[in-house]
Parts: sequence; C-alpha cells; structure tokens
Amino acid sequence: MGTRGIARFGLCGWDYEDWRGPLYPESLPPDFRALPLLARFTQFMEVNVSHYRILPPGPAERWVAETPPDFTFLFKAWKGWTHEGAPVRAEELSAFRALLEPAAREGRLEGILVQLPPHLRQPGEALRLLRDLSGSLAPHSLLAEVRDRALCHPDFYSALEEAGIGFVNVDLPDVRRLPTLTAVNTTPTGCLRLHGRNRAGWARRSARDVRYDHDYDAREIDTLAETIEDLLTRCPRVLVGANNHYRAQAAAVVARLRTRIEGRPCAVPERLRRGSPAVAAVTTALPGTAPPDATGELFPPSVPAVEGSHR
Repeated sequence: MGTRGIARFGLCGWDYEDWRGPLYPESLPPDFRALPLLARFTQFMEVNVSHYRILPPGPAERWVAETPPDFTFLFKAWKGWTHEGAPVRAEELSAFRALLEPAAREGRLEGILVQLPPHLRQPGEALRLLRDLSGSLAPHSLLAEVRDRALCHPDFYSALEEAGIGFVNVDLPDVRRLPTLTAVNTTPTGCLRLHGRNRAGWARRSARDVRYDHDYDAREIDTLAETIEDLLTRCPRVLVGANNHYRAQAAAVVARLRTRIEGRPCAVPERLRRGSPAVAAVTTALPGTAPPDATGELFPPSVPAVEGSHR
C-alpha cells in the first residue's frame, strides 16, 4: 500500500455578515480580526475577493503577516479573464501577480483557482483559456473548476494533466448540467470544493445566501470523507475547501471532516460548537473562544439542531 497523502482543510472566503453570532461575535470589537481566528482551526484560505477585483498587495501582506507560517492561500482568478472574456493584458496581469507575491514569497501560495463559467462547456474553448492563463501566470499552479458536466470527461482530464493544470472536484446539487461528485486528480495536488446540496436554491437560481445554505448530514459527511480518502491514495496533498458559507455552515463541515480524516477532535471556536450538536460531538473548544454572554447558536431556537437540519 502506498503512502497516504495529507489533507488540508480551508474556507472559501471569510468576510460574511451572517457569520456574526454563529462564529464571530455579534458586535465586533474594533480590533477584531477574523482571519487569525479562522487560522487556528483551518489550514488554508481561498481568497475570493481577487475574483471580483484585483487589490493592491497591501491586504495580502497583512493576511500573510497575521497568520501562522504553515497557513496557505488559494487565490481565485479575476472574473474579467474567466467570465467576461477580457484578454490577458500586461496591466491586469502585473497587478494580479503583485497581489500573489506576499504569499508566494513566503512559500504560502497554494495556487490559483480558475472557476470557469457555466456557459463554457466546449472542451476546446475551455482548454484555450486555461492554457493561456497557465502560461501567463507561470510558475504558479492552476486549479480548474468547471460548472458543466460535459467537461467532466477523461479526454478533458488528460488534456489538463498534459498541461499541468489541476482539476477541482465539486460537491453540488444534482441540478441541470452541474458536475457530479468525482475523485479525479490531474496533478499531484487533489482538490475538492464543497458548495452544499441545496437543490431548490440552485434550481431556482436563488440569491447567493439561499443557494449556499446547506448543512451536511451524517450520510453526506460519509460520502465526502470517502471521496477525500480516495484522493489521498493518489495525491500527496489534497485541498478541501468549504463554500456552503451561509451562517458559517462551511466552518461546521470543515470541523467535522477534519476530525474524521485526521482521526482526532478538531479544536474550534466555542460559538460553533454551541450552535451545532453535530460539531460539538466531534470537536473540542479552542481556548479563549467562549462567548461571554451569547449562545452563538447556528440554528434558530425554533428549528431542531440535528444532523441535516435545513432552514
């Protein structure tokens, strides 16, 4: 039997208003910094803001400075390239590279997540974009996430492998043409992103918070753990990022999966444990995180806080 790889667990963003209460204090102190708290129980962070605008490097310098040396970052590619058809021009490319530099300089850049838009379903067109970005952003690694199951094909995987581009497995509802859950790797780094299974929210093309409102139940956790273990048999490193972000449910699934895969309780903020019996059952409390005067409930009192509860 070969050597089992290492799984690293992270969150897809951290600046969510509805995390106040379930994970952050209801009233944020003036000196509150979310990222250092999250870095105490997660191992990497997906930077989503880079998808919407290319920031100057100052914020990235701060993110690197306020997190541990082994905490890493995965930056999402700018949507101008992926969703709007903008050419890869020197100006934007230089600015994006500057944003990556603080993490890259310290050896803490996992790579660049390239999320393809749902309308991009022709393999040739998708590969041209990915190869263009890969060449422009070298030597940084690319991880490609598709949103149409037509691209989930062995020929497409082989082309990614030949280009040295990673494939992102996704957990999504079984809706329309969305990809189904796979355990594919095209580079030594495996990747799995969890978007939840709120079928009604995706089918109705609901608002973001509705679409990503999903608390994984015990059976779904089993399926995800099996997928991660499958990837670990072939990949030295597997990134697991949670994007079912509404009311910090992403943090909850990370805590439960990390405990499961590592075989020991994950220490998480007490607010998260108080709001979810499923989390409390398999974790311990991070020192100094008990809220002094609030329960930090993840579920409203009127809804049973059990495995698989939905709002």
